[in-house]
Amino acid sequence: MRLDTFLVEFSREKYGNGITFVDIDETMFRTFAKILVMKDGSVIRELSNSEFNSYTLQPGESFDFRQFRSAKIFKETSIPIQQTINRIKRMMSSIDGEDKGSMIVFLTARADFDDKEQFLDTFREYGINVDSKRVYVERTGNMSTGTVDERKKKTMLKYMATGKYRRVRLIDDYMENLKALKDIERNVPESTLKKVATTYNLDMSKEKLPIISFYTLHVQPDGSLRRV
Repeated sequence: MRLDTFLVEFSREKYGNGITFVDIDETMFRTFAKILVMKDGSVIRELSNSEFNSYTLQPGESFDFRQFRSAKIFKETSIPIQQTINRIKRMMSSIDGEDKGSMIVFLTARADFDDKEQFLDTFREYGINVDSKRVYVERTGNMSTGTVDERKKKTMLKYMATGKYRRVRLIDDYMENLKALKDIERNVPESTLKKVATTYNLDMSKEKLPIISFYTLHVQPDGSLRRV
């Protein structure tokens, strides 16, 4: 099956609503803000987004996110990954048109930016309608505990628990985040499955299609997507 098939929004009448979670750093944009590792009041290391995803603080260390929260740095330095942006724009056109029940959630490890509108202007500049009611930005850096993948997993489960979505996608460059969705796929809470079945009037014992279908899409260095 072609990859494009996994990125098409099917109508609610045919299958049901879908939700697509999309990472931002190194997925939508090449970004260059650094997370500073501090110890005894001094910077001992600067981490890229990919390095931060897997970095474990050592005794006495702490993170400084001043660059990571700067909307100005984000807007002025981010380079669009055009292949991903084009795909998301096509999906957004669909959910704003025929498939009005579906949703796109930009799922970032960042916390709140210091200027929300300047941050969102970066998306608007490339034709991404972040003002649509079907689009939202989840900033998991606002959570107080958990690794990057644990926070993203918790957020995805929150949306799934509404029972609104029969298709769940994650587009991300970091494999541990994709593994988090694969883990959800293997262990979907029974309460979530029952809520989806109720929403769509499904008989779980007779339904031929999965109650919820999952798609994990890994962003490659060249911007292409590979299903994992």
